[in-house]
Amino acid sequence: MGDLLPEAINILFNPLLYAASPQDPTVLLENYSVWSKDFSSLNESIEDVLAEVLPELKVTQLKTDTKLSAAETEAFDVLGGLFSAQMLMGPSEDQKDAVAETFSWMEHPGNVRWLFDGRLLQKHLDVAKEEGGLRAGWSLKSDIKKLLKSSNQLEKTLSEDGQFRNMVAGHRLSDLTQKDIEIVDISQACTFVAGKDEKKILSQIDESLEGAAPLVERLKKTRAEYEQRTKEAPQEGILKVLGDLFRYRLHLKYYRFAHRAFNRINVIIEPQQIQLARAGGNLYRLMDSQELKHLADEQPDIAHHTILKADVRGSTTVTQELINKDLNPASYFSLRFFGPINERLAAYGAVKVFIEGDAVILGFYEYEGHPAEWYSVARACGMAKEMIDIVTLKNTDSRKTGLPTLEIGIGICYAGERPLFLFDEDHPIMISSAIGDSDRMSSCSWKLRGSFESGNFNVEVLEIDEGDQQRGEKGQDYLRYNVNGILLDDAAFTKLQSEISLNRINMKMGEHSEAFYIGRFPDVTGGERDLIIRDGAIGIWKDNTVSRGDDKSERFYEVLPNSKFASQLLELANKQLRSSKS
Repeated sequence: MGDLLPEAINILFNPLLYAASPQDPTVLLENYSVWSKDFSSLNESIEDVLAEVLPELKVTQLKTDTKLSAAETEAFDVLGGLFSAQMLMGPSEDQKDAVAETFSWMEHPGNVRWLFDGRLLQKHLDVAKEEGGLRAGWSLKSDIKKLLKSSNQLEKTLSEDGQFRNMVAGHRLSDLTQKDIEIVDISQACTFVAGKDEKKILSQIDESLEGAAPLVERLKKTRAEYEQRTKEAPQEGILKVLGDLFRYRLHLKYYRFAHRAFNRINVIIEPQQIQLARAGGNLYRLMDSQELKHLADEQPDIAHHTILKADVRGSTTVTQELINKDLNPASYFSLRFFGPINERLAAYGAVKVFIEGDAVILGFYEYEGHPAEWYSVARACGMAKEMIDIVTLKNTDSRKTGLPTLEIGIGICYAGERPLFLFDEDHPIMISSAIGDSDRMSSCSWKLRGSFESGNFNVEVLEIDEGDQQRGEKGQDYLRYNVNGILLDDAAFTKLQSEISLNRINMKMGEHSEAFYIGRFPDVTGGERDLIIRDGAIGIWKDNTVSRGDDKSERFYEVLPNSKFASQLLELANKQLRSSKS
């Protein structure tokens, strides 16, 4: 989580995470007080006293009594941590969208010293007198008396069941080993050092066990040290126990937070699961030094992608015509379309997403850590022009030999995110909204063929009038004419403007003018290629008639194929460039 969670170190090195249970006696002995009775009851007693003696501070309950149904609690508890925490903190409410934990002043152990340590308070009093005079000292002295009185009341509350001395005694037993605990359990050791039930505890120790006699001597010595320390620093016991309680509350919340996070992480080692997680963008890898050496050879993750969809029309009719002539449809499509396309994929960094008789879908990926190669839209446009060239050339040959011709329409869409993948065994299946969008861009309405077939361009877009009954049919508000043309969506054109420098020129064409953008882009091999984009005006379709758009209309963007007209535009652009330089 990095800088998003500055307390990550404290959470991960929480002692409770290393215990079988948050109430494990060993972890309590080593890090806190050995709670001599039910911790929840002990904690609630302290909360009640603090709420009474410190009304200025809001006391928040550690354990909630809220009743939650099974559907309202966390769905997973793989390691059992939430269940363990529930005994001390109440049920864990399901945090669906964001894992969070809240803290109060009672989860900051240092506050115990600030509030109740007589020596520290005296230092503050001395400073107040020195800096503010006697009046300031009198006011603070009165407050300090209240705090010390509150400390005595807290100690009295902790001592009500006679076990406070046991908790304080436990602070001197942190050096007990596992072997010692096998001879005398932790609660007995605390009771012995506290000066209670000495004969009873000694009678229960098996003196024949190795180490039993030295342990008894150590316990007696520790008991004497405990008594001496209690006389020298009588307030130290209550400060230490309260500090432990505050820190235990803090660590309990860290513990619950950590287990909420653990339950949202799935540790996987199966290759197929790793493949799926990586394809979905949910894989985080923990690798040793040897594995890291091979990381440089792996393909980096996809950051963004562009989709090219070529709609091959009439493939069924073409296939039937070929069969009627005793010709092989597979050879026809392979030699005249798919084969030549495959030969050009590498030059533009294109990846086959889906190829079938009536559709070709190609992906152009931009990889993390390689922004210098983020030309996915420009290279998709270059590949689309190659596909139009292939169809045009092969159709010319087909007409000469009496074979059927092909017609395609190409749509190009950009998505500023990684695609998702499903897998059919080892075969990836891309999931991307850009696929559906490019399908619409590549389509051609049969209603528009008569209106634009003899036009100068291969693409036109019309908005269906709001009053037209056809608007909204199948969710469409636009009609598109796309015959051997290439149509960009708005996102793709915006992205293209960030990839390459585009010069705008205007050309008068009959009664109206057209705007074009001209630029150059590098293919994968480093070769420079020309690109011309027509900035077209979206017209209106109403009552089966076409109304041409104007400068105020919405825009669409057509990639011009290689043609005589495109060459003229390039020549005009070059003249304008030379003129501006001179």
